[in-house]
Amino acid sequence: MILYSRRVHRHPRATRRAVLAACAGTGVALVAGCGSDRTGGPAPGPGADPTEPAVDADSDLVAEVAAELEAAVAAATATARQHRALRPLARRLASLHRSHLAELGRDGSVRPATAPPGPQAAARERLLRTEARLQRRLTAAAVEAESGALAQVLAAMAAAVAQQRAVAA
Repeated sequence: MILYSRRVHRHPRATRRAVLAACAGTGVALVAGCGSDRTGGPAPGPGADPTEPAVDADSDLVAEVAAELEAAVAAATATARQHRALRPLARRLASLHRSHLAELGRDGSVRPATAPPGPQAAARERLLRTEARLQRRLTAAAVEAESGALAQVLAAMAAAVAQQRAVAA
């Protein structure tokens, strides 16, 4: 008895090197198609970092975001002083915002605001509303940023605030 073997013709599998080369080629083609930035100016020259905007393009945005963060630190610090039960939450938020200020090149030393008198539940709600506003502002600032690197930092800050709000809820 003779057995015949059928040979199945398979297409050769793509190697890792071939896939990487194809991706690199696609990336080069996409970059070559981009001739100018949003402002209508010429594309940056070779060796330029595409995430870097013109010098000081985002300085006003950073100043606005820093002011929002400082206000949030002041509100959290005032809440921690007034309501003992809210101290863990308020201190955690203040610490987070101080680290965000440091990321933006600010020292993070903020004088606490005076918290309006009222019950603890109202103070907690006020603190969480402040955080919600800050999260929205950070998200909007990430979209407004000219620098890709700054946009990533601001988006990460918004995500951190969202996480703390979710934990507090």
